[in-house]
Amino acid sequence: MKFIDISRPLLKAPKYPTAPDTVLDQVDRIAEGKDSNFTHITTNTHAGTHADAFCHFVDGGTAIGDMPLELYYGPCRVLSFPERTILTREDFQGKLTGAERVAIHGGGFTYLRADAAQYLADCGIRCLVTDGWSPAPLDNEKEIHRILLLNHVAVIENVILDHVKDGDYDLIAFPANFGDTDGAPVRAVLVEQEETI
Repeated sequence: MKFIDISRPLLKAPKYPTAPDTVLDQVDRIAEGKDSNFTHITTNTHAGTHADAFCHFVDGGTAIGDMPLELYYGPCRVLSFPERTILTREDFQGKLTGAERVAIHGGGFTYLRADAAQYLADCGIRCLVTDGWSPAPLDNEKEIHRILLLNHVAVIENVILDHVKDGDYDLIAFPANFGDTDGAPVRAVLVEQEETI
């Protein structure tokens, strides 16, 4: 099997327009006589490659520490779409048969329309992965997120899929247990099964 890392390096990941900067401060360095290297990080729960908890847009929804882990592990279909497209339900019709998780490769700026989000939920998709900072355009964040999260579709944002071919893989993308918060970083990996003769 082949492991394909689809996580973005934290400091190089596109940043949501209203989010604060992530800062890494190496406070101890072995090269300066310290016993260890030690770094302080200032960030937010939605920086870099991360998972949204159901409570991100749903008051009283499940926090990241209680999200069902099975949502983040299992078969995942990678689908490519043109960059800077608003996807509708028609864009997914005929492409989801047998799929449990879907990863959208859209150049980082391809988003869902409400009917597409509802279609994914109606088709039983358990996890939506996107290479954008959000599955929704800036002017419709709340509606798109609520459709997905209220239907218990897990959301993973800000992956990189430029080096991944369309097709079926296994996804391993467990969020860090940040407890009672609305999101957490993820090390997202696709597993490609080697063909047997």
